[in-house]
Amino acid sequence: MKSWKSNYCAILIAETMAVGGFALSMPVIPLFLEEDIGIQDPQRLKLWVGIIQSLPALTLAIFAPIWGHLADVYSRRMMLLRAMFGGAIIVSLMYFVRSPWQLLILRSIQGCFTGTVAAATVLTAGIAPAAQVAFALGLLQTGIALGNSIGPFMGGFISDFLGHRIAFLSTGAVLALAGVIVLKWVEDDVQPHHPHPGKGFHFIPDVGPILNSPVLITLMLAAFTVQAANTIAAPMLPLFLKELASRGLTEGPAYIGASTGLVLGVGAASTALAAVLVGKYSAGFGYWKTLICCLCAGAIFTVPQTFVSNMVQLALFRAIASFFIGGASPVLNAIIAINTEKEHQGSVYGFNSSVSSAGGALGPIIGSAVAMLNYRAVFLATAVLLGIASYGTFHRKQKIKENRSCSLV
Repeated sequence: MKSWKSNYCAILIAETMAVGGFALSMPVIPLFLEEDIGIQDPQRLKLWVGIIQSLPALTLAIFAPIWGHLADVYSRRMMLLRAMFGGAIIVSLMYFVRSPWQLLILRSIQGCFTGTVAAATVLTAGIAPAAQVAFALGLLQTGIALGNSIGPFMGGFISDFLGHRIAFLSTGAVLALAGVIVLKWVEDDVQPHHPHPGKGFHFIPDVGPILNSPVLITLMLAAFTVQAANTIAAPMLPLFLKELASRGLTEGPAYIGASTGLVLGVGAASTALAAVLVGKYSAGFGYWKTLICCLCAGAIFTVPQTFVSNMVQLALFRAIASFFIGGASPVLNAIIAINTEKEHQGSVYGFNSSVSSAGGALGPIIGSAVAMLNYRAVFLATAVLLGIASYGTFHRKQKIKENRSCSLV
C-alpha cells in the first residue's frame, strides 16, 4: 500500500492537468459560437453563451450527489477516473459541432459525467490524515487554480493560431493523460461504506448529515453564492475585451482569445497563491474569520473592474479580487471535512458540488441578463453576490458564538 503522500501527489498532478485541460477550451466558447458557428447578432450571441455555459453546471448539480454517494459506497478513485476519461471523450466530440444546439447537448452531457474537482476533493479528504486535511485541500485548490491559470493562456494561443476547434481536441488529450496518471499511480485506501447491508443499494444519498448541521447548510449556501459570483463575468470577458478594443478604450489586443486567456490566467494564478497561503495559515487565524475576510475583500476589489479602460487594469483588479475569492475555497472545504464523518464525506462533498454547480448555472444566466444592459454591470452584480455571502457567513459565526452546541472551527 502506497503512503498517502504518494497517492496525494499523483492526485494533485492529475487534477491540475485536468482543470488546465478544461480551461484550454471553455473560455473560447463565445468566440467559437461567433466565428465558427456564425452567430453574429450580439443579443442572440449573449443568450447562447449564457445558456451553453449554464446548462452543464445544472446537469452537474443533478448528478454530483449521486456520484458522491457512489464514491462512498464503491470507490472514490473510480469516480475520479470516470470524470477524467468521460470528459476526454465528450469534449473531444465538440470538435465536430456545427450548430449551437449540438454544442449545448454535448456540454449538458459533460455536466452529467464530469466533475473532477469534487471527485479529487473527496478522494483527498479521504486519504489525508485529520491533522493534514486543511493543508492538503488548500494545496489541491492551488493546483486547481494553477490549472485554471495555465489553461486559458495556452488555450487562447491555440485558439488564435490553430483554431477554436483544436482547443477542444487539446482538452480531450490532456484529460485522457490525467486519467492515465490516476489509473497508474493512485490507490483508494478508504474502504467502501455500505450503510444498509443486505437491503440493496440506493442511488439516493442520505441528506441527514447536512440537514442536521447548520454549519454545513451555511457553508453550502456560501458555496452556491460564491460560485454564482465567480461565473457571472467570466463568460462575457471575451466580448467585453472586444468591445473595449472596438471603442478605442484600449490599444486593442491583437488576439482576443489570447487576451482573454491572459486575464483569466492572471486571476487564476492569484487564486493559486491565495489557496496555498490560506491553506497554511488559516487555522491559526481562524477559519471563520478567514472566510469572512476573504469574501468581503473579494467584493470590495471586484467593484473597480466596472470602471477599467484597458486590459491591464482589468487584469490587475481581477488578480487582487481573485486572491481573496480564491482564499475562500480551501477554508470552505476544510470546515466541511472537519464537520463531516469520513464515511459520509463523499455524499456531503457531492451535495456541496451540486449546490456550487447550481450557483455556476445561475451565474452565466445573471451575467447574460445584466450584459444585455451593459457589460460593465456584470462586475457590480458579482460584488453584490460576494457581499451577500460575506454577510451570511458572518451571521452564522455570530450564531455559533451564541450557541456553543454548534461545532466550533
